[in-house]
Amino acid sequence: MLAGHYRVLGTSRRQVASLPPGVEQVPLEKALDAPVVFLTVAISAMPGVLRTIAPLLKPGTVVVDTCSVKVYPVRQMKELLPDSVDIIASHPMFGPDSAREREYPLPIILWPVRNRQGRYDELRTTFEGLGLRIVEMSPEAHDQEAAFTQGVTHLVGRVLRAMDLEPSDIGTLGYRRLLQVMDQTCNDPLELFRDLQRFNPSTREMREAFSRAFCQVENLLTPDDRAVPDQVAPDQAPPGKEDSSGGGDPPWNGRS
Repeated sequence: MLAGHYRVLGTSRRQVASLPPGVEQVPLEKALDAPVVFLTVAISAMPGVLRTIAPLLKPGTVVVDTCSVKVYPVRQMKELLPDSVDIIASHPMFGPDSAREREYPLPIILWPVRNRQGRYDELRTTFEGLGLRIVEMSPEAHDQEAAFTQGVTHLVGRVLRAMDLEPSDIGTLGYRRLLQVMDQTCNDPLELFRDLQRFNPSTREMREAFSRAFCQVENLLTPDDRAVPDQVAPDQAPPGKEDSSGGGDPPWNGRS
């Protein structure tokens, strides 16, 4: 997305075989020469990455994280990055699947953590020019809302995968959409699911609410609803199939 408008340098511990168009892989030191540095690393990897890059960053550099949780990485960046660099918290609320489906305008969360150079407004304008919908939200508000949107989606997707659900010739539209949720969430690394649950302080509340809601729905069923009868009881037999041995009218035999 940015590569069509800016020079984009990427770095990785391994050689990436297939890079997006317009992206150039370079050594870490060269990538950190850029005026704006985006961190696209796992949430759990943030402390180690920040300790590595902190002594290499030039004064005035803007560091932008893209983690799916916000309170934890913001705290780590404020603690581990030098005061001479600015910090912007971001969370693009879309991935490759959403981008391919052209679900525009795609939303992105932005929050100025440290904005001494005044680059936040410039970055915001850049994203707006790319057609993104800017949502300004504090890290605390983000994590609370994300737990009950993104967090619960990933939880449901993993639960569905654990049920070994498969496509069906008689699957309804609703069922097919459930499979889409399962496939989309489970296509992400398991590390992301674990990090979402571990590092968002509100996901425990979400999981507890999910468990309570499941129990509430389960309790809507009576003991008879939960029972699996071996056969249909006579008083529940379909019309016209009553047992004639009890003195009732015999079943119709097709003759008048």
